[in-house]
Amino acid sequence: MELDEAIKGRRSIRKYEKGAVIPKEDVEAMIEAATWAPSGLNAQPWRFILVTQRELIAEMAQAVFDKFQELSKRAYEAGEKRVAAFCRFMRSHGGFFGEAPAVIVACTERYDLSPFGLDEYTVTAKVKELGGPSLEALLIHIVEKSVVMAVQNLLLKAHELGYGACVMDAPLVIEDELRQMLDIPEEQQLVMVIPLGVPAQKPRPPKRVPVSEVIRYI
Repeated sequence: MELDEAIKGRRSIRKYEKGAVIPKEDVEAMIEAATWAPSGLNAQPWRFILVTQRELIAEMAQAVFDKFQELSKRAYEAGEKRVAAFCRFMRSHGGFFGEAPAVIVACTERYDLSPFGLDEYTVTAKVKELGGPSLEALLIHIVEKSVVMAVQNLLLKAHELGYGACVMDAPLVIEDELRQMLDIPEEQQLVMVIPLGVPAQKPRPPKRVPVSEVIRYI
């Protein structure tokens, strides 16, 4: 598959064939593609958790549904009808992955600044105390950006292998529950959840904004 074909042919898939099993070698091929992404200071901070237990995936999705259901109820009782409507939309939009045969949870490790005897939060605070610029984009947020680039590689490899996936942020609404369910170390940060399976739908390509409208020459 040519690169342009992969980029333009990939879709966010939210419906999967039931009973499909994704071979271990295919998953590892996706993860290997992810590990070839660029990362700041070559930290390679990405960590991936593969969940294939059907009961656990369903439990995760139900927890997301229940959380937005609770938030919708609170908003409605507070007179925030628009917020309540949004939360009702997110109930299903954020919980559809319960039918996926596999779910990948992408996390990030913190930067290792041990050679300097400091951690990134201390360095950021000290530089700020000295009147310097904020280093959060360089030392804290950049690990998330690295993981996002890795996930894009993963999505393209999944598409090449005939699988469908969808990047999700909604499940982070139950971050504490996910940490307990998946035994995620405290030092790791959750970035996104990626349901994965054999596509049971063929979404039309969404309209893209022309290049002329997204570029500015200087």
